[in-house]
Amino acid sequence: MNLTIIPFHDWRKNEKEGFRTRDSHLIKALYNNKKVNKVLVINRPTTLLELAYKKTSKKIIGRVIMKRKKFTLYEVDKNLYVVDFISGDIIGQATKKQKWFLDIYTHKGYTNFIKECWNKLSIDNTFLISQNIFAYKLALELPAKTKLFDAWDNFLKFPAYKSIKDELSKGYRMLAKESISWVTNSNENIIFFKTNYNVKKIELLKNGVKDDFATNYSTIPKDLNQIKRPIIGFGGKISYLLNVELINFLTKDNSEFSFVFVGQILDKNTFSAIEKNKNVYFLGDKHYTEYPNYVQNFDVCIIPYNTGKGQHGGDSLKAYEYLSTGKKVVGTKGNGLEDLKDYLYLAETAEEFSKELSTLSNEKPRMNIANYSWKSKALFLIKMLDETIT
Repeated sequence: MNLTIIPFHDWRKNEKEGFRTRDSHLIKALYNNKKVNKVLVINRPTTLLELAYKKTSKKIIGRVIMKRKKFTLYEVDKNLYVVDFISGDIIGQATKKQKWFLDIYTHKGYTNFIKECWNKLSIDNTFLISQNIFAYKLALELPAKTKLFDAWDNFLKFPAYKSIKDELSKGYRMLAKESISWVTNSNENIIFFKTNYNVKKIELLKNGVKDDFATNYSTIPKDLNQIKRPIIGFGGKISYLLNVELINFLTKDNSEFSFVFVGQILDKNTFSAIEKNKNVYFLGDKHYTEYPNYVQNFDVCIIPYNTGKGQHGGDSLKAYEYLSTGKKVVGTKGNGLEDLKDYLYLAETAEEFSKELSTLSNEKPRMNIANYSWKSKALFLIKMLDETIT
């Protein structure tokens, strides 16, 4: 089985930060499956301006197999390839912003180069998996033995994409019209996509965790070791998803505890709104090879997310990573965590959440990692692909 995959995240981002996102985890798990022969990853287009702004290397780590001006084919591992496109349309990207990606994926030169890569690598009758709603036109245009769309998280709920909501909605509608199998990461999304776009074939594929996540630690990180215990930890992006009022209540109501945040600051307004009390610490982003050390050394792990309109119908990847360590995990009720209620503690109010922090002991059973591993998720996808041709 040969796979062509269109991820959401840039391959360079994975190299820089570690392969920690849903799309990159699934790519790695699929690549390591014995049924898969070759994997061609269609990388997110970029420009030299974006690379300079993000201080990212122009080159991808690997061996150049083929190059045609703006397009390059890399071998990043045995039978794992990445096709890359550095566009010269700097003005277009600067002016169109997110909408630029909806258009650039259909660049005729990129499409032709992808087909040339297939020929070069002797990949025919490929299976196509798209994990990127921004690339819906490309997913529809490319020929494939069968196609599958991973509609993880409802992008129509993201504030950052409000200006292109109609375009994204069109993408979902166009993909729904095709005889393409869908997967998504929450039951809420299944209902939404069926109701609004009449998606006929859609399965639940929740997030997972690396088999060795809970064992990938050896020492207490220096910056964490200097902080007074007990440590209440959050590992994730500082974004609009965080319930700031809840966080401020918790840090005040539990002044004897240290609250540690590990992750990128994506939303400056959210970061500014979190009160910087003496027991609140922001340690910044950590490479994914280091990140498990932090989670393993938290005393309690928290997911203080918004509920209702403040969430995106997703499935928190960090919840599985937390739970794999056996730590006590406390989250807000109503943001997709209900399916994990047997393993973590859910709170409806700030007072309930704070009360759960009063004890560090975890009385919940430990989940069986094998049932939630990315390896098992890859097997599920392969089975779905096989079933479409039998």
